[in-house]
Amino acid sequence: MPETVKKTIARTRAEFTGEPEEGAFAGVPRDGSLGLDTCLREQRALRALVALGLFNRRGLGEARPPSRWGLHTLVAYDITMSPRYNRLVLLTNAPHNVAPYLLPSNDGGSSLPGLRLEEFRGRRTYVARHLPTGAEPVITGNPSGTWSASRRPSPRSDFYSVDEPLSASERARLDEVPVLSADAECLLAGLATRIATQDPRGRWAIGNWFSDPLRRPGRLNDGSEEWYGKQLWGSVDRWRFWWNGFPYVDDVAASLTAPRIGISGATWRRVGDSVDVRLGTATLSLYGRRASFLRTVGRSA
Repeated sequence: MPETVKKTIARTRAEFTGEPEEGAFAGVPRDGSLGLDTCLREQRALRALVALGLFNRRGLGEARPPSRWGLHTLVAYDITMSPRYNRLVLLTNAPHNVAPYLLPSNDGGSSLPGLRLEEFRGRRTYVARHLPTGAEPVITGNPSGTWSASRRPSPRSDFYSVDEPLSASERARLDEVPVLSADAECLLAGLATRIATQDPRGRWAIGNWFSDPLRRPGRLNDGSEEWYGKQLWGSVDRWRFWWNGFPYVDDVAASLTAPRIGISGATWRRVGDSVDVRLGTATLSLYGRRASFLRTVGRSA
């Protein structure tokens, strides 16, 4: 692909994702897409697990097992996903605060089961490895979305390293995750990579599942615990996602199906009180608040 074409695609991608153009450029694949869903199989599996961790929290009926991972707290941080073909890069202005929510350590707190610190680069970058999938996530505070080649000791010495095998507790937690079909895995992975996306024309925004960057009228969250409740659960091809508060359900559907930014082949349609996003044989039913004054964009079935 000519560099000029790749730069044009990167600029379009950055308009949707909020990435710096340098980071967006690194994520543009050869297939001409924006690259949010073009990745290794192990990356897709990792991203689906991240989605289950982010989008399960007490407050909506029975708490599902991934709510115990504690990843849902990450939505309180300003995180921009910069998905690449062979890694998932999390851009944040607080990498030393975000890393402890993902990396297991001796304190036994929040973590993604099976994640290990591979190396610390420069002063603000954690390069990790997920043992069960083999996928590489990176947490960096560098606005460019790139990082130094120089290795340094980690600011925290108690993060589990790649030499630490998967524990029995981690195996048990991962065994609680239902089987996902390939299409369902792609839909869940798409939720994770789009947490900070928004339409350049201001028609929808995800806002890190925390606040509306478009500052539209109305208040979707009163600050109570229940209003932050989320539940993403299902098995094989059939998944359901309930949440209270922001974002609007139409916005989430648009982020997954709209031209350019959406998952290739994904469509949506309203079914009763849900918005169903479909990809191949898989269906992700979305249950959230609707904004009647918004025009939904995306590919409808």
